[in-house]
Amino acid sequence: MNRRFRPIALIILALFTVPALLKAQQLPAGGSQQQNVVKNAFLPAVSYNSDMGLIGGGIYNRFDYRGNVKPFRSYTQATVLGSTKGFFQLRLSYDRTHSFGTDIRSHIEANGSRIFENNYFGVGNGSEFIRDQWDNQYYFYESVSAGIDYKARKPLYERPARGRLDFLMLAGSSYHLPYIKQQQSVMNLNPPRGISGGWTNYIGTGLLWENRDSEFNPTTGNYLELDLKYAPKFLLSDYALGIAKFEYRQYFHFHLIRDVVVANRLAMRHAGGDVPYWELSYLGDDMQMRGYPYFRYQGNDSIVHSLELRTWLFGFPKYGVKFGGQLFMDTGRVFTAENNFSDLFRGYKQTFGFGGAMSLFSPDFILRGDIGFSNEMHRIYVGVGYIF
Repeated sequence: MNRRFRPIALIILALFTVPALLKAQQLPAGGSQQQNVVKNAFLPAVSYNSDMGLIGGGIYNRFDYRGNVKPFRSYTQATVLGSTKGFFQLRLSYDRTHSFGTDIRSHIEANGSRIFENNYFGVGNGSEFIRDQWDNQYYFYESVSAGIDYKARKPLYERPARGRLDFLMLAGSSYHLPYIKQQQSVMNLNPPRGISGGWTNYIGTGLLWENRDSEFNPTTGNYLELDLKYAPKFLLSDYALGIAKFEYRQYFHFHLIRDVVVANRLAMRHAGGDVPYWELSYLGDDMQMRGYPYFRYQGNDSIVHSLELRTWLFGFPKYGVKFGGQLFMDTGRVFTAENNFSDLFRGYKQTFGFGGAMSLFSPDFILRGDIGFSNEMHRIYVGVGYIF
């Protein structure tokens, strides 16, 4: 539930070394490219940002395909980044399809960060943005955050040709503490709820439907998830709140010179109760409304639709490398308690952009770069995997 900053949304200058990547693969005798194989990749990352300084670190990925388990037996990712101006992030995630010898799939993620330039613009779909104030750091503040999240998926229905329905069990804990960077800032002049920081500890449940042909590079099928989370006082949460989230993804493809995948995502989120500002629904990051600065719009509720056209352009099968591109458009808005869905059909923001993708050493491992444009600025994002 904690609000996470994604530092790989910076321009990565030196991203990987292919020889080291290929040597890291472990291919047992008789193993196929996607069966009875363990694949490792380490990507050194170096970038520079005028606000954070020189940033360095690395991203480690491990895919375990042993046992002919789909989509994998386990998947591990670790990211460590730091900068000369005090920025730091550590993120660890582990996904296992059969936990403790059962049919339960578990995903656990832990992260911690210190962010030198976090953003807060106020609450509401009409929150103000003035370019001079942005340049003078009026919307910036410093923060420290940490959290751990666990998701368990128990199959309720599964047919190989039709899809799978899972029951979800959720739990997590997060901590967020803002530091006021300067007196003349929106965070200091108009303090939001949660200005003193605190813990949110939650339990939850949900349902997940899945029939995509791939989790990492889907071309057909659907994905639907409904999450309900509750952070009560008896779990020692500083803020008693509830969060409901609905997400639907749909994929199909057609051939026009090249095979083109049409990817759609509709996401809605509601946060109610005693909600600190970092748990509000928001738009603006590398996952939604690309082109706006981080956390540009915040409210109790949000709705956003993303449309992407993806294609692979050329590749080198001998080396397991291929290159592609994507076009995208994001549309959405937030709602506050005062205008809760009364303006459902107006006031939407829109961004658009394009990007490139590269698949390396495994069809499941994809590097992606996007540039998004809004009516306020443009932003560049580099990361691992498609955003949905």
